[in-house]
Amino acid sequence: MFGGGGMTFFNDLFGFLFSKRSRLVLIPFLAVILLFAAVFVVLANSAWSPFVYAVF
Repeated sequence: MFGGGGMTFFNDLFGFLFSKRSRLVLIPFLAVILLFAAVFVVLANSAWSPFVYAVF
């Protein structure tokens, strides 16, 4: 399992991440992450911040 060819895992991983097929899979995940990041930035210094931080 951890024998020779240690870089093949990374080659396969990056080959998948940058293929056209994986882009369609990753778009919803990236959209949700960006949405949560925007919510944190907007609500960080407001009265809602204790409620946002309590959820996460």
